Amino acid sequence: MKIILAEDDPIMRSGIETFLKSQGHQVEAVGTGNAALQRCRETVPDLILSDVKMPEMDGLSLLAKLQEEGISLPVIIMTAFATVEDAVLAMKNVAEDYLTKPLDLEELKIRIQKIQQKISLLKENRELKKRLRAWEIPEIVGVSKPIREVLKKISSVAKDADVAVMIYGESGTGKELVARSIHALGERSQRPFLAVNCAAIPDDLLESELFGYRKGAFTGAYRDKDGVFQEADGGTLFLDEVSEMSPRMQAKLLRVLQEGQFQVLGSPSQIRVDVRIIGASNRDLKQMIETGNFREDLYYRLNVVEILLPPLRKRPEDIPLLIEHFLNGRRTLIFPEATLEVLQKYPWQGNVRELENLVRMLQATTEGDTVHPEHLPEKIVAGASLSALNWKELWKKKDFQAALHQAIENFEREFLGHHLKKNNLNISQTATAINLSRVSLYKKIKQYDLLSDDSQ
Repeated sequence: MKIILAEDDPIMRSGIETFLKSQGHQVEAVGTGNAALQRCRETVPDLILSDVKMPEMDGLSLLAKLQEEGISLPVIIMTAFATVEDAVLAMKNVAEDYLTKPLDLEELKIRIQKIQQKISLLKENRELKKRLRAWEIPEIVGVSKPIREVLKKISSVAKDADVAVMIYGESGTGKELVARSIHALGERSQRPFLAVNCAAIPDDLLESELFGYRKGAFTGAYRDKDGVFQEADGGTLFLDEVSEMSPRMQAKLLRVLQEGQFQVLGSPSQIRVDVRIIGASNRDLKQMIETGNFREDLYYRLNVVEILLPPLRKRPEDIPLLIEHFLNGRRTLIFPEATLEVLQKYPWQGNVRELENLVRMLQATTEGDTVHPEHLPEKIVAGASLSALNWKELWKKKDFQAALHQAIENFEREFLGHHLKKNNLNISQTATAINLSRVSLYKKIKQYDLLSDDSQ
């Protein structure tokens, strides 16, 4: 790595410089923050290692100046003055890391290695997004650690054109987008990509959809029809909500995965195909195996590599970027910090799809160019006020009964929404699981609009 070392103590500077060079790094050592800033303007280092207390310009001022001039570089701050204030200020000014003197050189080595890994991952992600844009695949937006890990997994698994993949994630997290990305980046990209939602097609029709049929195979079969397995030959078949397949269809799918061939309905012959299978589910297949609702042998055929998509509530730092992405090319709106804070606290049961729908609605209904918290739907504001039971917001209320009422409402919304999703939106099953009458549960569902498209 190219490293600029800013340290006013000549002995300390020389010692650190010698150590870094022994690790194979290119090091330019300077004695002031001004000198470090000037070198950053002239060259492009990979990392700055800066002392806090220096003459002319200290390390914190250097951080602020870099940010002001739009110079985006990882910075490790080091100081002999190990105050909490220094640490907080450094991190607020986007320092990458913070070390105290006397330096532990092994610890410094580890911290630099972590930054190297992060730089490498970000570079790989940028290249991946560039390739996806070339294939006109919608961009996977985000800088959070969970999304960076997903992008890394996509890049890795796309290199093996045959391995089966299972994508897990709640509704609205972008499972099909990930599947399309894997296909577009792999050797099969010139061949078809077909998607089937197994939950949306009745069992008897699903068999025809997957395997096709011959004329006269059943009443209404007036002509031959190829199934998606045959149409996707050489390419990728995405089976969304594969967990909703009946036991009979699970057995048929297993046979195709084992033998690489299938029988068309109404035909005595077998058809051999070469198809990559990518499955997806919002349910826990291991749990379904334990309850006898999913075949264990099929699970191991599908779940060779698994990708876990994080729900939006687990990556709130990506929300401003997603909003900017959804606004692109359409009416521009300004989302002040107060509005973003509300949106980042909201639990987003409908995930990215729900956020996109909200942005579209605000573009159509907001008067003026700025979206203030009062412009947000009441459901969003209420859900944010006690997401994760935000007690601090409640404590600000002076009326006990009002605070209690809000606490109960938010708890009910979170609790019932969680268990409905866990039970695949089955009201009877959910009511039994949480020991609540079906009538009472249905009333609460209507009260909180828990079965709306956005809540799913």
